[in-house]
Amino acid sequence: MPRFLTIWLPRWPVQRRLLARPELRRVPVFVCRREPRGAMTVVSWAWAEPPPDERRKRVVSGRSGRVAIPSGMSLAEAMAVLAVAHGSRACHVAEVEPDDPVADRESLERLARWCRRFSPTVGLEEAADGATECLHLDVTGTAGFFGGEESLARTVVWTLASRGVHARVAIADTPAAAWSAAHHTDAVARLLHQASPLVVRRAMEGSSHGVRLASQRHRRWAVVPRGEAATLLADLPVVALRIDTATASAIAEVGIDTIGGALAIPARSLASRFPPLLCRRLAEFRGTVAEPVVPPGGEALPQEAHSFDFPVRTADLDEQQLLGLIESLLGRCLAPLVARGEGVLALQLRLEQAARVAAAPTVIDVGLFRPTASRSHLVELVRLRLGRQRLPAEIDGVAVEVIAAGAVSCRQRLLFGGGVGGLESSDADAEVAMLLDRLAGRLGRGAVCEPQAVGDAQPEHAWIAAPPTRPRQPATRDGGRAPRDRVSRSGARGYAVPRPVPAGRRPIWMPPRPVPLDGLEGEVMAVAPDGPPVRFRLGDVLHRVAQAHGPERIETAWWRGPTVRRDYYVVETDSGERFWLFRRLRDGGWFLHGMFA
Repeated sequence: MPRFLTIWLPRWPVQRRLLARPELRRVPVFVCRREPRGAMTVVSWAWAEPPPDERRKRVVSGRSGRVAIPSGMSLAEAMAVLAVAHGSRACHVAEVEPDDPVADRESLERLARWCRRFSPTVGLEEAADGATECLHLDVTGTAGFFGGEESLARTVVWTLASRGVHARVAIADTPAAAWSAAHHTDAVARLLHQASPLVVRRAMEGSSHGVRLASQRHRRWAVVPRGEAATLLADLPVVALRIDTATASAIAEVGIDTIGGALAIPARSLASRFPPLLCRRLAEFRGTVAEPVVPPGGEALPQEAHSFDFPVRTADLDEQQLLGLIESLLGRCLAPLVARGEGVLALQLRLEQAARVAAAPTVIDVGLFRPTASRSHLVELVRLRLGRQRLPAEIDGVAVEVIAAGAVSCRQRLLFGGGVGGLESSDADAEVAMLLDRLAGRLGRGAVCEPQAVGDAQPEHAWIAAPPTRPRQPATRDGGRAPRDRVSRSGARGYAVPRPVPAGRRPIWMPPRPVPLDGLEGEVMAVAPDGPPVRFRLGDVLHRVAQAHGPERIETAWWRGPTVRRDYYVVETDSGERFWLFRRLRDGGWFLHGMFA
């Protein structure tokens, strides 16, 4: 009997934006569509990380904090609902993003290719309204490699979570049944816990860990036993059959609101009284009508594989031989990309283990900061990743697949090199990108970052460690689209940038945290209570202030919880040293926050 795994990505338009800009997790985010008459309607929304006081209020009041803002509601009504639930301050900090279904689809296609580590057959949900949020995987013969179906579902959830993607997963006999279970994992876990011992025993046959799902607090996955979809999912609402609003209203008029009630209606009555969509969905749910797994659309990205005649022990396989085989596969993958002016942006290497071992393939992901068509550079990155990976004892084959590709800039070199160090700007960017790729391959992608300034008044929070930015591609005449700017709630376009500060007002060195100058660390003396210091002790050294410039008042926003209020001074001592000190207005404590050259 075939088995299918469905990955549901709730609120995917918002999730995609949170992955690209993590700072949006702290504010409500609305993805809206502009209607022909100018009104803005909500496509999706989420508030990933509410303020601490909001979370504390929910715990005390016992509320779940979920705000009912369905898709299709006008932005004005959504703001009113948000203000009632969280106060007007939440509306002031809310971010409104324009809907971009093309970018949502493209990012979902890249994720589908990445999920081929779990099954070679991965497809996208073909939704009638175009709002695709699900992936379907045929796991008929691959679940055993991961220790059972329940172990596979758990592995998919937490592997995606490690990449910052929230997903709910379910396995069933048909894609329609898996879709229904993935959208109601909590209810399926509860029903499975209350099911008969026979159903529980059948569920345990496909899992090496039993039905532990029912006792978990966060039920993100569910496994429907073989042949029990109609029985176990009978109490789910009828909308879990993927029917539209008109069909759901038509069947609700006769008092049917569950899948079990719809399955009990004779097929002749269904065809004569209800729209054809309901009959087709029920047939797909039962499995009488096949629902094909549609692979990602667009131009297919290349992939190559090599299978050995018999299992090969990795201990007997020389590193140069393995890299030579991988280089050959990479060369065949690069040939069609180079022909259309593209390069590799993300690569996946799979080492297929021996069939008798029944273990999942070893997957190595290689991500680049800039598309490249250099085979030697890609082989070097693979070599660095292989050195950090524990290889299986035996392998049956090697597969290389391009997950993402991008246009490679190509221009004629200047006769006399210009720029810094004799390199052109484009050459310098390429060299820096290759250096970042090698550092990420050796140290890990999370260890390579760059400081990025953010618009925050509190100095220690005015920067974040962000991944190195890629050069933005401008719009081209051949249909290339430039990235859309963010739209704020007031309608203004552009990104929030910090206000420029004169160079002499900020130090070149700042400690991770402000160093207190009161108590054991030192002492501060000021002539006036609200005036600058005249001397302070830092460690064993007593510094006398010759000149002081300030104060510069810095206060944090009121929606961030406890307000931070400080008066900063740039002081110069009699020895010629310059320090950045501030007095905390709450209690008058003095702190060192930086040193100048």
